[in-house]
Amino acid sequence: MKVAAIGDIHAPLFLDIFRRSLDKFLKFEDEVSLFLIAGDIIEGKRLDQLKDVKILLDKIKVPIYACFGNNEYQDNISLIKESLPNVHFLDDEYVELSLNNKRIYLVGSRGVLDQPTYWQRKNWPGIADVYRERTLKLKQIAESGESDYKVLLIHYPPTYGIIEGENTKFLSSIGSKKLETLVEMFDLVVTAHAHKGKRYAEVKRVCVYNVSLPLTGEITIIDLDRKRGLDRFFLF
Repeated sequence: MKVAAIGDIHAPLFLDIFRRSLDKFLKFEDEVSLFLIAGDIIEGKRLDQLKDVKILLDKIKVPIYACFGNNEYQDNISLIKESLPNVHFLDDEYVELSLNNKRIYLVGSRGVLDQPTYWQRKNWPGIADVYRERTLKLKQIAESGESDYKVLLIHYPPTYGIIEGENTKFLSSIGSKKLETLVEMFDLVVTAHAHKGKRYAEVKRVCVYNVSLPLTGEITIIDLDRKRGLDRFFLF
């Protein structure tokens, strides 16, 4: 079973790249069972871009699930959901899917940072507590799931291994090494946010894929039925 995934469209910044990649993808869509978006669909306050994003996403016929990124501001969540009705958003939530006679336990979250960014510390005084509570909640959700495939869709990278290539001074404000214990509870992890990171890493033999569009330049396709590692991972 194949899953398509992308993150960091940051419309309008990388919308043209997404459009070209989508044109390729649609020729092979019948080979894919699920489409995942790992956050940052739009750039900051550019809510005007949701209309253009919707036109593209409406071309996709398989189920679309997404998590929010740091550019989906909390105050805009309701409007984003209303503007993209074809997308099922998971905000520290899970869904149980049955696709191709396989059970998928899909968990979606923004994720956490080991150290909140300067902007977050300045503008969101309780952010450290939010991250601690989110970590506990995600582990509780992960523990309760039983399926053929347990998948984590998370915006902030849950391991430093996938963000090699980013500025080493800021790794703790780009992702979380502490969440590697959460990664171990899944069969597959799909993340984004690290535009200069690596496409693939492993945590205790769990595959972690960075599907950030500025990094990959394409929609990423992951074959869940192949063996572990890079053999699972290819681009159309």
